[in-house]
Amino acid sequence: MLDQAPVRRPVAGTVAVLVAVSVWGGVAVVARLVDEIDGLVLGFHRMWIGAASTLVAFYATGRRLRWRSLRLALLGGLAFALDIVLFFSALKHTTVANATVVGALQPALVLVVAGRMFGEVVTARLVAWSVVAIAGVAVVVYGSSGAPVWSVRGDLLACGALLAWTAYFIASRRVHDVIPPFEYLTAMLVVATVVVAPIALLGSGRLDPGGAGEWAWIAGLAIGSGGLGHLLINWAHAHIDLSVMSLLTLAVPVVAVISAAIFLDEGIGWVQVLGMAIVLLAVGVVAVQSSRTPAGAPPEPAPSVA
Repeated sequence: MLDQAPVRRPVAGTVAVLVAVSVWGGVAVVARLVDEIDGLVLGFHRMWIGAASTLVAFYATGRRLRWRSLRLALLGGLAFALDIVLFFSALKHTTVANATVVGALQPALVLVVAGRMFGEVVTARLVAWSVVAIAGVAVVVYGSSGAPVWSVRGDLLACGALLAWTAYFIASRRVHDVIPPFEYLTAMLVVATVVVAPIALLGSGRLDPGGAGEWAWIAGLAIGSGGLGHLLINWAHAHIDLSVMSLLTLAVPVVAVISAAIFLDEGIGWVQVLGMAIVLLAVGVVAVQSSRTPAGAPPEPAPSVA
């Protein structure tokens, strides 16, 4: 008897990505709240706490981490480690707006490789709404005000984070059919922690973030963004297209602006409101399109993994 194809749940996958996007939107705000902590130090502690808590939860379910899992997560862990190091460093050397708008360009990179690597159909409508969403993000950034930090170095770091984040998405997609999401997340965070630790120590010269308040922010950042956010994203890989997923993440800068207004008392002008409306419209169209995908359609076949 033929094996049944895995059931796709596009609605649940879309919701999972949007929850992760909401969590990630607060990352830049937290980084600003603990601005006295070096970016490398912040990234390291965010990484190891997330890895440790995920590892404990993984073993508590009776499962064991295999060497095969670590091997499959090697590329994703390396890419994610570089993204964390570069992004948190960028937040210390350029504006939050610049760092987030550069990251919003990721769909353009994904659109180039998604069809060729994974056999996904990238329609003209998806390309058009991707352009609209990116334009909306640009409007949000144009209307931002009050960011005191900027440098060419920071923008270059943000560009590096963009490339690393795109590589992480693609590496994760390549193995989603051969390793369970929770196991992949656990292995990936272990690999990433091993990569980040020496970089943080050599780059900053110390790993002490400060007092109890700083530790509390770091713990929340690690468990929320590092654990919950990526678990949801890795689960959603089997249920919605990679190109759709990356477009949904364009809402991250919008969430960041709203969070900054609430927690940092940063005002939101009409230009920002207009830009956010454009982004949310584009993301909403993609979400509806994803939810109308037939529930029984199998996910795209992943390339064989050596």
